[in-house]
Amino acid sequence: MNFLAHLYLSDDKPEAMVGNLVADFIKGPALELLPPGVQAGVRQHRSVDAFTDRHPVVMRSIARIGKTWGWFSGIIIDVYYDHVLARDWGRYAEVPLRAFVDRAHAVIRDHAEFMPEEAREYALRFVETDRMMSYAEPDGSGVEEALRRLSDRIAVRIPKRAVPLQDAMPDLRAAHPDLAADFHEFFPDAIRLASGWRRG
Repeated sequence: MNFLAHLYLSDDKPEAMVGNLVADFIKGPALELLPPGVQAGVRQHRSVDAFTDRHPVVMRSIARIGKTWGWFSGIIIDVYYDHVLARDWGRYAEVPLRAFVDRAHAVIRDHAEFMPEEAREYALRFVETDRMMSYAEPDGSGVEEALRRLSDRIAVRIPKRAVPLQDAMPDLRAAHPDLAADFHEFFPDAIRLASGWRRG
């Protein structure tokens, strides 16, 4: 899953939210340099990712576009699941999406000093572009832009694997009813997993 889902599933404490947001940027011994609350958020993010990656419903979603997008299908579905969550936010939260995102933005700004430089720059751009709210666009334009940005990052990091992920949008739109149904079948399981983390 992507940022909106991870923040939804996070412990409500700001440091845990930061850890969930920056987990993909934390490598090796760098984890031990973070405050304990941020470390806990990183570990929860990784636990949710491991659970998601082997969940049969998620694998079914990946298979829906896998013939065309191969190895990148899991990345694309991660982002698209955030789109489904944003569009159907009211099924899972009483607080409006705008209020949730505004709080997340405040947490990012107030705790940016806990983030490695690369993660901090990324998170602050994430706030400036209002990325999580853009996921709720009914036409998927926010997802398309997120995939375009991901493509740019992949092109820099792995030039030989550069691919325009935003070109997956026609496949995603065509499969939306099935992908949305998959998400709503899967997400309650992720919520139960996260609840166990919050109980300690």
